[in-house]
Formats: sequence, C-alpha cells, structure tokens
Amino acid sequence: MKNLVFLFIVFLMNMNCNDPKNKTTDKTGEEMIQQTAKEKQITYTINANATIPVAIYFNDIKISEENTPLNSSVDVNGYALKNGKYKIKIQIFPVFRRGDTTVSPEDIKSCQFTFGSYVRNRETGDILDPKTYTQLSLRAPDAPVPYFEQEWEVEIKDLPYDLEGWSKGQDLSKMDKKELEKKVVSFHEKVREILNQGSGNKWADLTKKRAAETAVFYYSNPEQQSTSVSENKTNVEKYCTNMMIPLEDYELKLYAGGKLATLERKNHTMEFNHKSPLDIKGWGALIRKGQKSGAADYRILLYLPEGSNEFVIIRK
Repeated sequence: MKNLVFLFIVFLMNMNCNDPKNKTTDKTGEEMIQQTAKEKQITYTINANATIPVAIYFNDIKISEENTPLNSSVDVNGYALKNGKYKIKIQIFPVFRRGDTTVSPEDIKSCQFTFGSYVRNRETGDILDPKTYTQLSLRAPDAPVPYFEQEWEVEIKDLPYDLEGWSKGQDLSKMDKKELEKKVVSFHEKVREILNQGSGNKWADLTKKRAAETAVFYYSNPEQQSTSVSENKTNVEKYCTNMMIPLEDYELKLYAGGKLATLERKNHTMEFNHKSPLDIKGWGALIRKGQKSGAADYRILLYLPEGSNEFVIIRK
C-alpha cells in the first residue's frame, strides 16, 4: 500500500512539472513567433513627410539618416524592447546642398509626422490594419533658426514580446571618453577588415545576437530568418570585398542613455564616389563604395554586456 501511495505522489509531481502554466523557462524567439497570431504581429512606426533634411530619434537612438529629406515610414520595433512609454525626438536641418544656414518657419511647418502602427502580411508584403495614434504637431518658431528640435512622449501597449537588447549593458558614458573611443574604433577596424575581406561567415557570427532579436521584432519564422542571414552573408561576399573605404572622418556617438556606442561620419559632403548630391554626414563609419557610384553604410550599434569587456553588435 505504501508503494502505491508513493507512486501516486510521484505521478502528481510529474503532472505538475509538465503543466505549461508552471514552467518559468524563457521562450525562444522561434516559439514566441509561432505563438503570436498574425493579427497581433504589430509594428509601430513613425510616418514622415519632409522635403528638407530631418533626423528621427526614438528611445534616445537615432533611427534615420541625417541630412536627407524623408517621405516614408520608419519602424521603431527594433528600438522599443518592451511595452511602455518612449520619447520621440525630431530634428530639422538647413538644406546643406543649397548653402542654407537656417531653417525657416515655413519649411518647418511643411513637415508632417505621425506615430502609428500596422500589421504586415509577411507572405504578400501587404500592409494591414494601419492606425494613427498621435499627430506629432510641430511648434514652429517665429523666425529662422540654425536647426529645429522637438520631443514627444508616446506609449506602446501591444508588443507581444519583451527583448533584453542592451537593457543589461554597461553605462558607457561613465567610462573615460578617450579609452572608450579607442575601444570602439578598434572594434570598427576589426569589422571593417572582415567586411573588406568579404567574409560573410564572420559577419554572420558577429551579428548573430542582432539577427536573433531582429527575427523576433520583425516576426520572422525560422525559414525567413535563415534566408535573411544567408542573404546578408552573400551580400557581404558579393559587394564588400575590397570595397570598404578607410575608417576616417568619424566621431563617437552614444545613444540609449549611454548604453550604445557607434562611430558616425562627422562632415558634410556634396558628392561621394561619383554621385552628386550625396551627403554622408551622420552615416555609420563603415562605408562601402558602390561598384559604379554612390555608397552604403554598415552601421553598428554596440553594447557591453554586464561583466564583459567585449562589445556585442545589437542593432544598426
């Protein structure tokens, strides 16, 4: 009888352990995607319509290129690690190629921005259920200004995931600036060499943390994620080999309250690699020339995990 009681207790314990409600293990990105219904795969976005140069910041991270007009939407899922309140900052600049040194009130008033969301059908690419939550109205000054800046607070409520990202990163703003810059430059030099050698496998290894989180906030299934990683490797091998320019004319930038670091081009250009106009100020410092003209940058946002001395690429 005692044996029967003992076996019954063991059975109950096993049943309890196998109950999903009692499991506290973290879900993988793949599991999270599979458990998120399509209608819940929400992407938050900032819609912009500006005929003069603008830069958009979200969660204290620059998410658009500087010094270029913007007539599109900029998705923010990659920079919102979880639901909560966030700051949007928009800067508007003079038109460098015209020789402007100020922004007029009329130019500022002509810019339009909204904060909203949508759901994308990953099979067809169609945009479903577009919503606008906030009109980011601009308070233009009465006279021309060297540049214009305004902030708003928005709330994100319906993300079906919670990412670690750089949340456990060290505060780089507390480090000695010269030592930090030396370390960030050294990492960029290493990545530049990998890209210039066309080493797609090494690039994929360096960006595996970024790729894993991108698959989650982009709602990629395993096949789509695998295809994306493969395409990125192929592009490095095909386009970057012996095409990366020297690391030069850069400045250190810190984002996300000091938890992210990168290098960006410091000065304006009127043309670059036989393309005019092309202003690469504010681009990531890792730049490859186009085969005929123009260029593309491989921007990397770096963080230092707690207890580590090695940078990790977490976003772009």
